Amino acid sequence: MTIQRVSRWSGIGGGKLPPVSSHGGGEKVFFDDGRVKVTESLVTIGPPWNKAFAVSQIRGVTYGKNRSQELTNSFLQLVGMVLILAGILCLAAGLTVGFVAGLVTGVCVLRGRVREDAPYSVSLDFGGAWATKYLSTRSEVWADAVANAIQEAMRQGRAPGREGFIPGQDRLRN
Repeated sequence: MTIQRVSRWSGIGGGKLPPVSSHGGGEKVFFDDGRVKVTESLVTIGPPWNKAFAVSQIRGVTYGKNRSQELTNSFLQLVGMVLILAGILCLAAGLTVGFVAGLVTGVCVLRGRVREDAPYSVSLDFGGAWATKYLSTRSEVWADAVANAIQEAMRQGRAPGREGFIPGQDRLRN
């Protein structure tokens, strides 16, 4: 088994991508780097979050640039510029204290904008307006690998002949 090193700085993952494998006739594992594991039926995220999501409940998966803070940062940038402009108008009106207060407050708001935790993310869509979870990372390769593994697990789960919700169970019982 060969393990490809992706990045030592990948967010949730440790940067190791094993090949697709099956463990002793059990579930097929599409991705496992020690912290995130994608199998035929589950996406498991390890510490510190310790969450598991059923692949059958995932409606879509995307990855790309992390845009989670764009709206907040745009609003804070607007507020900072308005405060600086108010300080300049106070200076024009002869109020030096207003100029200093507006300038200092505006610069503090501009510098205090929310920083993104990582530049890339993997978004899991569960349907509905607010039913989205995402993982963030510094490695685009890691995000691509996780998203592709989840998509492959979704394809396997929706393949013809797999009628049950639980692996190994062919029909529901009353």
